[in-house]
Amino acid sequence: MECDCNERYGTDIDSYKLFEELKSFFDEQVKKNVFKDIPVTEPFYVGHSDVQDIRWYATKWYKCNVCGCLWEFDYPDFPAKGFVRKFENGLYLSDSR
Repeated sequence: MECDCNERYGTDIDSYKLFEELKSFFDEQVKKNVFKDIPVTEPFYVGHSDVQDIRWYATKWYKCNVCGCLWEFDYPDFPAKGFVRKFENGLYLSDSR
């Protein structure tokens, strides 16, 4: 089994077409057992208001079964963009965005 994580990188998702392409890619990698869909446990954004704490979580995390890379995928809610981020060491750092 091989992965192409070294050739891929994170990106902002600013179109529905790109979102569909990325979603299909990740779904296919899970089906092939290259990636594992794992629960999102950390927020990518933490803020505070006078009323409450604010925590925004990505939609999906994927872990590469080959190289250990962690991928964070936040689906867009247009007009707000989504994103894909790559954590090569497999460790999530929420302040790296």
